[in-house]
Amino acid sequence: MQSSWKAVLEVTKTALAQNDPPLVWGADVATCIHEQGTGLPSVELSPILLRCLLRGASNGPNFATMWSYIQHALSCHMVSALHMIALLTSRIIPTRQQQPEMYKVYLDLTGTYVFSFSSTKLMPCRDRVVKAVDESLQLSKSPEAPITEVGVVIVHFLFTLVARLAEAVYEDWKSNKGVMHGQMMHPGHEEKGEMGIEQLKRTNSLAAVHLMARIMHNKRTAGILRIARRNLQDQWALFVQRLQMVESLTNDPSSMAPKETVEALGLLANAIQQGLRPEWRPSQLPVIRSLLPTHSRSWSFGNAGGLGQSSLWLPFDIYMEAAMEGRRLSTSSNSEILADAMKAMQSVHAANWVDLFLGLWTAALRLVKRDRESFEGPNPHVESRLCMLLSILPIASGIVIEEEEKGQLHPENISGDDKERKVVGGRRAALETCLKVLGQFESLLIPPAVAVTAANQVAAKVAAFLSSGVQNLAADVSNSGKSAVGNMRHLIVDACIARGLMDKTAYFWLGSGGSLTNVPASPSQPSPWSAFMEGAPLTGSLRAALMSSPAGSVAELEKVYKTAILGPEEERAAAASILCGASLVRSWTVQELAVHFAVQLLSPPVGDNWGGNSGNALIGHAPMLYAALQGMNNADALNVLSLFGMFPEMAASLLPICEVFGSITNAKPVATSNGEELSAHMVFTVAFLQLVKLWKFHRPPLEHCLLGSGAGLGADLSLEYLLQLRNMQLASPAKQRMQVLGSTYTSPPNSAVITLDSFPRLRIWYMQHQACISSTVTGLVRNNPVHSVGDRLLAMMFKKVNKSSSAPSTPNEDVAGRPVLCAWDIIAAAPIVLEYALTACSHGTLPPRDLTTGLRDLVDYLPATIATIVSYCSAECTRGLWKYASMNGQDWPSPAANLLSIQGEVKDILAAAGVHTSSPSGTGGGNAPVSIPLPLAALIGLTITFKLDKFGDTVLSVAGPALESCSGAGPWFSMQVVAALWAQKVKRWHDYIVFAGSCHIFKQSKPALLQLLKSCFAVTLSTSGALGSKLQSHGGVGALLGHAACSPYAPGILYLRSYSTLHDIMFLSDETLVLVAEAVGELGGHVTEGELLGHANRLRCVQGSMSTSMSRVIQASSLGASLLYVSGGTTLVTKLFTESIPTWFLANSGSKGSQAPGGLILEGYAIAHFALLSGALAWGVSGSNAGLSVDSGVPVLMRRHHVLGSHMEFLASGLGGDLAVSCEQTLWRSYVVGFLALMVTCTPTWILELKIETLRKLATGLRFWHEHDLAVALLERGGPSAMGAAAELTLG
Repeated sequence: MQSSWKAVLEVTKTALAQNDPPLVWGADVATCIHEQGTGLPSVELSPILLRCLLRGASNGPNFATMWSYIQHALSCHMVSALHMIALLTSRIIPTRQQQPEMYKVYLDLTGTYVFSFSSTKLMPCRDRVVKAVDESLQLSKSPEAPITEVGVVIVHFLFTLVARLAEAVYEDWKSNKGVMHGQMMHPGHEEKGEMGIEQLKRTNSLAAVHLMARIMHNKRTAGILRIARRNLQDQWALFVQRLQMVESLTNDPSSMAPKETVEALGLLANAIQQGLRPEWRPSQLPVIRSLLPTHSRSWSFGNAGGLGQSSLWLPFDIYMEAAMEGRRLSTSSNSEILADAMKAMQSVHAANWVDLFLGLWTAALRLVKRDRESFEGPNPHVESRLCMLLSILPIASGIVIEEEEKGQLHPENISGDDKERKVVGGRRAALETCLKVLGQFESLLIPPAVAVTAANQVAAKVAAFLSSGVQNLAADVSNSGKSAVGNMRHLIVDACIARGLMDKTAYFWLGSGGSLTNVPASPSQPSPWSAFMEGAPLTGSLRAALMSSPAGSVAELEKVYKTAILGPEEERAAAASILCGASLVRSWTVQELAVHFAVQLLSPPVGDNWGGNSGNALIGHAPMLYAALQGMNNADALNVLSLFGMFPEMAASLLPICEVFGSITNAKPVATSNGEELSAHMVFTVAFLQLVKLWKFHRPPLEHCLLGSGAGLGADLSLEYLLQLRNMQLASPAKQRMQVLGSTYTSPPNSAVITLDSFPRLRIWYMQHQACISSTVTGLVRNNPVHSVGDRLLAMMFKKVNKSSSAPSTPNEDVAGRPVLCAWDIIAAAPIVLEYALTACSHGTLPPRDLTTGLRDLVDYLPATIATIVSYCSAECTRGLWKYASMNGQDWPSPAANLLSIQGEVKDILAAAGVHTSSPSGTGGGNAPVSIPLPLAALIGLTITFKLDKFGDTVLSVAGPALESCSGAGPWFSMQVVAALWAQKVKRWHDYIVFAGSCHIFKQSKPALLQLLKSCFAVTLSTSGALGSKLQSHGGVGALLGHAACSPYAPGILYLRSYSTLHDIMFLSDETLVLVAEAVGELGGHVTEGELLGHANRLRCVQGSMSTSMSRVIQASSLGASLLYVSGGTTLVTKLFTESIPTWFLANSGSKGSQAPGGLILEGYAIAHFALLSGALAWGVSGSNAGLSVDSGVPVLMRRHHVLGSHMEFLASGLGGDLAVSCEQTLWRSYVVGFLALMVTCTPTWILELKIETLRKLATGLRFWHEHDLAVALLERGGPSAMGAAAELTLG
């Protein structure tokens, strides 16, 4: 001790000896301190007082006097209450059994001054106080990282105080009488004195419990402890455990717990429940309570068609419908995306899991039930829709159930606030309850034709199970011979049981609901899979049966996969066809494994027989590879692969196949399959066309450029991007999810990073492809070997072959007179050939008919060249350098016969959707011939020459979508010309073709697209009587997307079919924001400002008006967020936060002063809900959604961190006056308060990613608006770095 402070110690000793009053002692000490040149409060005085107290503990009079001095010092602020109580805590609690009188006074003193810590932050010596408290209680985890903030040390100290008190109570009560710490009994003491000491100790323990209750009940200290609970989770868990142990002592007869224990613990439990309330609850604004999850809602599901107020789950309907289009690359499995969407919807709407699961399953059933034949034409995607319902959804449900049961806390429960959400099995039980309720939706449960047999088989299984009873739960009843009528619920429950989401006891309630109707059993037919598993050879009849019958177990899939890879040579191709047949698209209970095995077929292992040469190995696997690729070469198979996110892995598997077989000439077959010769060109064609379809090769070159905000609109239009996704997914845990199915087979993992540099011929073509897009062919280097190949191809295309000759005319030609070339050489020369041919045609030296015939000969020679033709024609149409071709019926086919009728039907479809456009001049209707660019005419002329057989389907699967895209570069009626010509060729596709022509309008007319968007809002919210039908007047999902009783050309379907073809989607962010605001603005006249601010009386009619308005607000914002998310993903959501919303408020784009205050408040909160839901759908609500998800090469979580941080800086600048907000202050305030309140309650994980400086600015601005509780709640969730700021704001 310094000599200067020895004087203070001597003054205190003298005062104790003389028994001076506290006032006299205080004056003497203050004088002594001031003489030393230091001020009060003093950090050095507290240890002196503690020293004197401990010395005088054995002296009765001095003991009481010293306590009075300490109390005087605290009341006069001579010492810091925080420092003094910390010192007392560190010395008195450990010695409470030896000195119960001192412990009693300590508890009384602490109960008085523990609520006055707020003054510490104003003390000049606060930094020294923080250091002293940290040292006295050893609060820091390490000496190298001391606590330096006042608020942080208060949080740590207050939590340490209650934790040590709980520990003390537990130790006191668990000790047996007479042996408490070995020092309870002292020889020579009077029995009466002993009883008094024991009673004092019991009283002290109860007083400690009451002190903890007071601390928990006080608003400020409870707020401090709430901060500790969020940021000191491990220590808090130990504290809770200790309290539970204290409670358990009340039932232990050997414990020392007093008889008043139960009452005291009850008071403590009530204080904890009230003081540590988990969520921020607004007390004054009903509109916020209506938006926040803390508000109890009862959502109606409307009817089965999704009409009315079932639109809470609108994002599920819209996302699933958009996934069926297959027009955007899926970067991950849709099951993972839907699992994240489920968590996002649950967080934002706080729905219980039964309602959420019910919304999810009814949306999927509507997807299957919805009539899509008119706008899907030749590819109705029935299997794809059933895959979504019966495979993707059960897997997604399994993901969220697994998260809960493995203890992965949901983001809104990151601090363990909501005990109900932590109950293991809660989501599993909710799923079963949901499926029981699902039986009420009978109209949705009627299976489509393709699923009737499977549904009946499951129903028969259920009937056999019910007849066998509980004793035979594990019995195999799949081949019982029973026959029954099943529905979609049978298939759903069976898929969930197969994935372990529920057990077979579900068959009891599934079969007891009356939906199971037994019919006479038909003679049992042996399953073809049973015969295969017993070892029957794959003959023609068995092969055909297995191809049309899906596998139903993991063992069946494993065996057919092993046969395709390692089986006899004559059976391998057949096994590949079987695996990629019905098993790929309809094996719903094990479909994820079927998809995995199918893609693995494309990367067969390289055995020792090939000497490590992968090229030779692939040639040896040619029949199997060709069979597998042919099986995947249909719309539903590709869509199923896309739904499971397999495109990146599939692309990596196709690259070596293209490289190897593209380098082999067609001089001789590479293998024989089913008695037919298999050439390298055949294998290359099907692999190459499959590859280009994966990355949307057909899209026009304009879409490869950067638009708006520097965001790559065509982010998925790159083979490198596809490979980047695949390489990033190598370590993804989702790849191991197949193990849940119980598969024991592990194929050799292809874990190597794959780049285009590993495939030189393919890389050369890819670079040439990009060069042709960026410049004309005439600008390329001439006089190279490619031109000689082009000359040979031109000679083949436009010179009549001498058919009388059976031998080739030269050694470099085959028997048909076609040149012997490898596919890569042909592909490389194709652009030159096309340039020469179209140039000759444009100059009149080559008749159009001969041009079409020559192009058809080229495609017949190597069908893979259709990809180059598509790319070349799209690029040239975009450049606009070619003359127009007259579609007069002589040189080129004429659409005149039905063009006007097609145009009329298109107008009718658009009018039904609320879109009215005027046709520009120059339509060329009637007998007047129309003119379109020559490359487009050549592409049309070529495509209509193909027959609708297997070969034609392969070519048209690439050329068809490209033809739609290429039409956008010509006159506005180009697509209608295409539609007219194809409607003449294939009359049964008439409705589909007209629908495609209708969608094409929106690509060329931005005003038409805006009208369509407005119609989507109008029919969903029932705000437009002009659109007509009684069904639409109910609004909701049914009016937006249509259903069985409604017109299939609903506005939502038109939009989902059109948005992916747009060159520029960036404007959708601004327009969707406007539409959400306008939709809510119409409600302004129906709700008064008093209702929104809580000033209106509590009449039932007022509450009904408020409820209806808020339901519409959520409906409008959910629709806007859903359309924004499916249209542009994180790209559009980023623009919404970084540009659209800031511009809305800064440029006064919102509603002007003409709108009532009630409308402005609703508008602000609607925009807040719209923004938060958009972000939740795009980024997820946790810190681990799809961990490897990327968008335009940027990880989603990194993008969220950047975008959200930028938006919060904008809000903070507006709150602090750094930015001048031009809109109405009511609108601005309602948005800021609404968004921050929603973020606090629904997405607390987002707050952890914000900078502490930003949080401080936001909290300061909120306090200026008298939103103190919201400011505290925001800082509370800011993580350890915000603890100090949160504590200081809590203390006031």
